[in-house]
Amino acid sequence: MSKKMKLIAFYIIDQPQNLAINTLAVIASDIGVYPSTLVRFAKHFGFSGFAEIQALFKVRIAQTAINYKQRIIDVKSITDGDSITNSSNIFYDVTKRNVAATQLLAENIDSDAIEKSVQALCNANEVILCGTNRAQPIANYFYYMLNNLGIRCRIANDTNEVENLSNWLDDKTVFIAITYNPYNEQTTQAVKVAKQANSEIILLTDTELNPIAHLADVLFCIHEAEIHTFRSLGATMCLVQAICISIGYHQQGN
Repeated sequence: MSKKMKLIAFYIIDQPQNLAINTLAVIASDIGVYPSTLVRFAKHFGFSGFAEIQALFKVRIAQTAINYKQRIIDVKSITDGDSITNSSNIFYDVTKRNVAATQLLAENIDSDAIEKSVQALCNANEVILCGTNRAQPIANYFYYMLNNLGIRCRIANDTNEVENLSNWLDDKTVFIAITYNPYNEQTTQAVKVAKQANSEIILLTDTELNPIAHLADVLFCIHEAEIHTFRSLGATMCLVQAICISIGYHQQGN
């Protein structure tokens, strides 16, 4: 196998998420080869084209999301047959599903990602948070915790703040984005601006299929509980709290 073919193979192994999401031109640019080389690579292994390889990885990533969701659905089936007629039953249903979602996060969390986030936030000159609509409570809580830990931070949620992001961002800034499907265009654009500024990006979202997932330096995919069409934030809040408590211990030299 030629050197260029090996580069493509390593890219497929190391960055399956980017492979599934990016265009042929972007992938070729990332690897440092011509798009036609990707096509030759695919045909060398019996595929009709490179898009066929990408399709396999898209299915793989989507299937992972489905498996996560199925586990939440299994928990839902325990209570969906119950009569939801009073506040006590609703409370029981909400707590049971949130416990399941939080347990799912605990079982699948990347501990290295948490540690990388803690180190980045401790070393940042400034932290900028962006989370709108459903994600706004997470951004607000993150800001509250970081501010109490003495970390300089700000929230950039409105249009004017996002437009001025380039004035605040640099390679010493950590940009935290929180966004869930349907993904907010304002947050998407803000992440792209942060990437251009070489800021470290921490992304909290619901799936690797998020169009900006490949831009994140640290990616957390959190599959929240859904209760009677209302999506929770409980598991994400637990993650934020864990990161901030870890920062507190780090500041004390522990």
